[in-house]
Amino acid sequence: MNMQSNTSNDTNLNTNYTVTVEGNDEECFLPLPEDLLDHLGWNDGDMLEWIINDDNTITIRKEQ
Repeated sequence: MNMQSNTSNDTNLNTNYTVTVEGNDEECFLPLPEDLLDHLGWNDGDMLEWIINDDNTITIRKEQ
């Protein structure tokens, strides 16, 4: 499978992942799988924005 790099039109990856938020009272992080990071073009240390949607889903995107 050849995965293209992330663009603003890439919103869904048809794979499910379950991860646990880790951290402490000051800072939290998600240990995301490498293949997902590669597909999205994200790197360790990138700051992510969490958006809680009206339908109780969460959108996570890289801060610009």
